Amino acid sequence: MKPTSNAGVAQDAAGLLKRLMDLRHLRNFLAVVEAGGISSAARKLHLTQSALSRQVKGLEELLGVELLRRDAHSVTPTAAGELLATEGRKLMQTADSMLERVLRAGNHCALRVGYAPSLAGDFLPVAIQRFSQLHPGVRVSLADLSSAEMLVDLSNDKLDVIVAPFSAVDSLEILCTKLCCYEWRLVVPASHALAKQRIVRLGDLQDRRLLLFDRSQYPDYWERVTGFFRKHGLQAKIAGEYDGVASLSAAIEGNLGIAMLAESSAGDGVNRGRLVALPLEQSPEAIIVAAGISSLRDPSPMLLAFVEELRLAATRR
Repeated sequence: MKPTSNAGVAQDAAGLLKRLMDLRHLRNFLAVVEAGGISSAARKLHLTQSALSRQVKGLEELLGVELLRRDAHSVTPTAAGELLATEGRKLMQTADSMLERVLRAGNHCALRVGYAPSLAGDFLPVAIQRFSQLHPGVRVSLADLSSAEMLVDLSNDKLDVIVAPFSAVDSLEILCTKLCCYEWRLVVPASHALAKQRIVRLGDLQDRRLLLFDRSQYPDYWERVTGFFRKHGLQAKIAGEYDGVASLSAAIEGNLGIAMLAESSAGDGVNRGRLVALPLEQSPEAIIVAAGISSLRDPSPMLLAFVEELRLAATRR
């Protein structure tokens, strides 16, 4: 047999790749491996069993290797099949991500925004309105998330930009734009004994029932508040943890306890006269709110334009 040159090997590989560009067959092969059988995979793919079998056979003939060991009730991948499944999953993830980026880069693309309502409610609607006027072809989708959830989704390319405390997003993997700064307030029911005070002193916080955002979802907030109590030797009973500002505000209105929040947080309850937000004689360091985008991906011009609108809206609030 005539030896194959390096150029010939490269040509063969290029030819295989070209013929594999119809990724449906690869996707269907992966479905068979994950389902552990042709029939069950065919049902999920809405194909006939014979059609799916022919596709897998065609893939084996194309590659010149056996990919599956078949018995009466199931199939298992061979060593070559395992390798194709491992690398194929990576290829499909890359292809799906590429398609999503291409669609977002088109005229009718979308910007995915994660935000904390307690911090962004003052300026985010203004920024979206202004951005939409300037870029009517771009759809802005919003996700109300905790800081921890935002960081995960930004890292996994499920969000394009997040609005969160700067201390929570200060990372080498995130490019931050500082937007604004909020002081802390003690939020109490309007009927509370402290509600008539002009300012809350440290002694007023001793032995109070304290309501907090959930520790696992808001670790930065939790550490700031509990660290402040530890620093000043204050005792408090943690009477509840909540997954968002709406549930926390409802608990305060229900007289379950009091909470330390950013001055922007309890607006609706305060506006309705059910809650009172009191300044503190001493408080944790002010909360800096920032817009964060991934430093691992090149930002689109539209994304940078949206961050600029966030900055302007926050500055003018």
